[in-house]
Amino acid sequence: MKSFTDTIQIDAPAHDVYATLRAVDAYPAWLGHSLVYRGTRVPTAASTVPVPDSATYVDSTMVGRMRGELIDDVPDHELRFHQSKPSGRVDALIVYGVEDRGGVTRVTRIGQLTTHGVYRAVEPMFAMMAARESRRTMRALKAHVEAPA
Repeated sequence: MKSFTDTIQIDAPAHDVYATLRAVDAYPAWLGHSLVYRGTRVPTAASTVPVPDSATYVDSTMVGRMRGELIDDVPDHELRFHQSKPSGRVDALIVYGVEDRGGVTRVTRIGQLTTHGVYRAVEPMFAMMAARESRRTMRALKAHVEAPA
């Protein structure tokens, strides 16, 4: 298992930051594609409308689709997401800590990446890419939340 941690200060109330992270269906509006990340899709009901407040999603990445779910949620304080490839050979835990500091919010993002089977040989490269993607995600989150309405 490889771990990485990023922390950022965002000039916004903790509730706004938490709500942005919780609204997985809105990620495409603020988190652009990269070489690693190619988008988030939330399951839909019978139509093509995303299911509101869905706890499950699919991220498209350079290693294929990663199924994700929100596994723990402490409003305005913490979100825990679990992602894995359908084969189970790549597994990730992403934890966002959201700390109110009087109108400024400190966000800590901890990622834990575990690989199995043939993916174990490239785990250091996956971890490096995931850490870089984590930093990019945090910068995009800050820019989105701090943008004028």
